Amino acid sequence: MIVGELRPDGVDVCRSILSSTAGKFRKSYQTVLFKPPTTSHFTFDPEIMVTTCFLQRMHLDGLTELRDLYQVDWPKYAFTFYTLDTFVRWHKWFLNDEVQLYTDLRHDWRVSGTFVAKDHNELFFDTLMETTSGLKELLTTIVQICGSKLSVVCSSRFREMLIATTYDASYRKTSDDRMICYRQCVPPQIGDKSDLPYGYRCCPVRLADTDFVSKQWVHNEPMFANLPGRLIDRNPSLGVYDEKDQLVAWCLIDQTGSLALFQTVVLHQRKGLGRAIIDHFARQLHKEGILPQALIVECNQGSRSLFEKLGFEVVNQWCWIKFEQQRTQ
Repeated sequence: MIVGELRPDGVDVCRSILSSTAGKFRKSYQTVLFKPPTTSHFTFDPEIMVTTCFLQRMHLDGLTELRDLYQVDWPKYAFTFYTLDTFVRWHKWFLNDEVQLYTDLRHDWRVSGTFVAKDHNELFFDTLMETTSGLKELLTTIVQICGSKLSVVCSSRFREMLIATTYDASYRKTSDDRMICYRQCVPPQIGDKSDLPYGYRCCPVRLADTDFVSKQWVHNEPMFANLPGRLIDRNPSLGVYDEKDQLVAWCLIDQTGSLALFQTVVLHQRKGLGRAIIDHFARQLHKEGILPQALIVECNQGSRSLFEKLGFEVVNQWCWIKFEQQRTQ
């Protein structure tokens, strides 16, 4: 059975008293703390407390096992595999609660692969089941303990379920973009390598350039909790520097393992820097046994054309939706 205790400070401590038949959950189960959001318009709902008691917080060893489930039918679930692999590599931040991953204690995640991951105000989720009912139940609980703003990137098969679930929690869309999923399954030929013009060089983006990259990112806002800086610090990146040692083009890898935040400053455009940096990065990833991928907004024809010329193929369609919670009267 599950026992819940409501403390005076509004923290619901959920304790699991598992029977011997549920022993398989013990290794990866962790006490869940449920603290209502600190927004003034939050109304405590007893049903949320009851549902939250079924949340199972994933430990690091369970996270590795969950990631490996998504190698099935490779590379069908590659975006999800690389997302979970990112969180495995971010183990230091996973352990200090910056990144949280949940499954449903009532269902065996080793069979369903169902999870919801929360990185600050961003949600990532997936399931190996044909139906989305189990994922919807889990997501319904998670959105109740999120902040006033959310950003979600997910497969288009979950789009309507996501919108309905967030709507029930008083969230409304502030943006809704279709993302075209690209993947370069075959490494490019050696002779087709794109060289940088004279005076430019490639190397990982320096931490000292974090503020500059953040200011150039069109989506830079508080809800992303300095995402460019975190990506530069934790993930592979590639930058192009000019003769004055100034960063003029860059590409980072986001939580999904995708080439992202790809940009060239205006004064250095139309010199082939964009093509060179993507080509170099893709070759580097292939050498490390990683499939280069990208999620590109459907209307961004320039980037889509560039990736297609470099041998990236369309493999799926995802969506990127941002939400804001409406204040109740």
